[in-house]
Amino acid sequence: MCFERYITIDERTASKSGLFFTDLTGCTVRLLDDLTKDGHDDYTDCFNYLYKKAQLNLNIDVQRKLATRFHIDKKQITRETSEFKADFNTGSGLAGVKISVPLSKYSRIQIISIGVNSANEHNSPEAEFYVYKKDADGDLLSTISSELTEGKNTIDVYEDFEEEELFIAYDPEDLELKETKNRYYHDNLLVKGYSEGIACSFPCAYGDLGTVIQVNSGGLNVKFILYCSMEKLICENLPLFSKALLYRLGVDTMKERIATQNVNRTSVLTAERATELMALHNDDYQAALDAATMNIRFNEDGICFLCKSTIRAKNNLP
Repeated sequence: MCFERYITIDERTASKSGLFFTDLTGCTVRLLDDLTKDGHDDYTDCFNYLYKKAQLNLNIDVQRKLATRFHIDKKQITRETSEFKADFNTGSGLAGVKISVPLSKYSRIQIISIGVNSANEHNSPEAEFYVYKKDADGDLLSTISSELTEGKNTIDVYEDFEEEELFIAYDPEDLELKETKNRYYHDNLLVKGYSEGIACSFPCAYGDLGTVIQVNSGGLNVKFILYCSMEKLICENLPLFSKALLYRLGVDTMKERIATQNVNRTSVLTAERATELMALHNDDYQAALDAATMNIRFNEDGICFLCKSTIRAKNNLP
């Protein structure tokens, strides 16, 4: 995660950006102590909570800013890979589904869920599924563990990946699952005569095709989405957004101080002062956000960010 330790509480913990929470007017360790909730272990947990809110709000605000200049295609496509067959997979070696899709600069693929049709229950130990880069010889990117009941099951995953080829797998010697075959979508994305995988799973104008291959008789129905990630854009251009992130943290901290009911009367910061500081930090935040987004270009990704054309009308006098 690019945001981890990018901004920290104070100089006792080094930050990648050289920026600290305590750089902000009114933001102190004592204030974090005051804002610590029952669910937090200590003021560090409180900081992590506020820092995460700042990241989420920055993502939203950057998208709003860029939407005035670009057509932002957030969702590119959602698909399920497979249909279940009648027979159970009795093969050896890893089986499953291989997904190959071309990704643009700021797009990601998210595995939403894995569907299976199981002959048995699996509780202890739980069933395990694996996500590899490219194939079984590639890097193991994720391991998903889940209980299974007899019959159809859906395992929620919701994990992002930035690889163009993924192999989602299981071991048929451990799990007895029904075989699968490719699922096809008979809509305007289907190219006639294309018999393998998903035709035009990416925008057809992009010119590349995504494919799905059932490996060793399959056994998994993988639901996935291709989408443009604002977080990826910010992460890969993080120095441009560092000050905006810092001031957004200040805004969200003061909002928390104003809204919280847990602060005692000896709090270092009154709600009235917090309101003043929130306005101050918001002014700085808006200026930093404008500076980061005003002249940014996306020549490297015309799929996620398509520049809006400016059309001007001019009346000619006779």
